[in-house]
Amino acid sequence: VPGASDGHPLPPLSVLVVDDMPAIREMLKRMLLKLGVQGEIQEAGDGLEAWEILQKQPYDLVVCDINMPRLNGLELLRRLRAHPRYETTPFLMITGEVSEDIVAASAESEVDDYLLKPFRLETLNHRLKTILARHRQPSPGESLFRKAKKLLAQGNPEAALKILERLSSPPYPLQAKVFNLMGKCFQALSSLGEAAVCFDQALELNPKYLKAYLNLAKVMESQGNLSAARRYLEEVNQLSPPNRERLFQLGRLCLREGLVEQARKYLTQACCHDLQLNHPKEAQEVARLFLEAGLEDLAAQVLTEALAQSPREISLYLQLAQVFRLQKKIEEAQDICLRGLAVDPHNHHLHFELGLLWFDLGEKDKAREAISHALKLWPHFPEARDFFEKNFVPAEEVSP
Repeated sequence: VPGASDGHPLPPLSVLVVDDMPAIREMLKRMLLKLGVQGEIQEAGDGLEAWEILQKQPYDLVVCDINMPRLNGLELLRRLRAHPRYETTPFLMITGEVSEDIVAASAESEVDDYLLKPFRLETLNHRLKTILARHRQPSPGESLFRKAKKLLAQGNPEAALKILERLSSPPYPLQAKVFNLMGKCFQALSSLGEAAVCFDQALELNPKYLKAYLNLAKVMESQGNLSAARRYLEEVNQLSPPNRERLFQLGRLCLREGLVEQARKYLTQACCHDLQLNHPKEAQEVARLFLEAGLEDLAAQVLTEALAQSPREISLYLQLAQVFRLQKKIEEAQDICLRGLAVDPHNHHLHFELGLLWFDLGEKDKAREAISHALKLWPHFPEARDFFEKNFVPAEEVSP
C-alpha cells in the first residue's frame, strides 16, 4: 500500500473526518486513501454536523479536530461515549497542542489517541493501526473490563463486581478505571459508602482521573453532603476545561445550598458554551435553573431558542409566557400565548395564562372571558378556580 510504512494495509473500515477547515479535511481524506482505507470516508464541518451524521449511520472510526465552532471535538466525544452504539468506537483526536487540561478532558471522555499538528503520513498510519488493533484485539484484561461494563449496563452489578475483583488482583495491573467501575457497581447496589471507597482508590492510582471525582460528587449529593459534592466538581474544573453539564450541575448545587451569587456565576459561564440543548424538557430544566438564580433574560433566551427548534411543544409556549410575565413584558407574553393557542386552541393552561395577562393590564372583562374559557375546557382546574373565585364571581357560575 503506498505510504504504509510497514507494508500492512489498514483493515476495511468507514471513517468520519471532522474538522472545520476544508483543507484539513481534504488532506486527511487523501492520507487515508494513501494508507489503503477501503470504505466510505465521510466529512463533517464541526461536531454538531458529525453528531447528526452519526445518528443516521454508524462509522468504524472517527478522526476529529478538537477546536471547532458549534460543537467541539471534546463535546462530540462525550456524546459518543454516552451512546451505547459508540461507547467503544475508535476516536482519534487532532490537536495543535497536548496540554495537561486537554489530556485530562480527553481522558475523561475516553479518547483513544491524539494526533499533534502538523503530522506526517507515517504518524497517522501508526496511530490508526495502534488504536484499531486495541479495539479489534483487546488484551485479556481489557476484554474482561468490557464484559464487566456490559454486565453493569444490563443491570447485573453483582456479576460485574466478580469480574472486577479479579481485575483488581495479580496478574492484572491496578487501574483507576477498574476501581471506578467497581464504585459504579456499588452505586447501583445502593452501597454508597463502598462506592466512595472505590472512587477514592481510583484517585489514589490516578489523581487526575476525572470520572472518579464526578462519581464522588454524585455519591456526596445522594448522601446530602452538597458542599462536598460541589468541592469535587470544582476540583474537576481545576483539572479540565469546564463543560456545560458540569457548570449547570455546580449552579444547581449552589442554589440548593443557598449560594445564589455563585450559582449565577456558574450558570452564566455555562451560557458561554454552545448550549445545543437536545430536547425541550432539557431546555425547560435549564430555564428553571436560570429563573431560580434570578437570570430571567437567560431563561427567556433558552426557551425562545428551544421554541424555534420545537414549535409544536406547547409547554415551551406556556413557560416562555410565564417568564415574560415575570419580566413585566406583557405584550410579548400575550403574543407567545396566542402563538401557542394557534397550535392548540383547546389548551386550558394557555387560556388561563392569557387571562392572567389581561388581568395584569387591568382588562378584567377580557381576563374573565379567558379564564372562564379555561374552566370550561377543564372544570376542575384548581388554579383557575381559585383565581376566579378570588377576583370574580364564584367559579360554579362558569361550570358547564
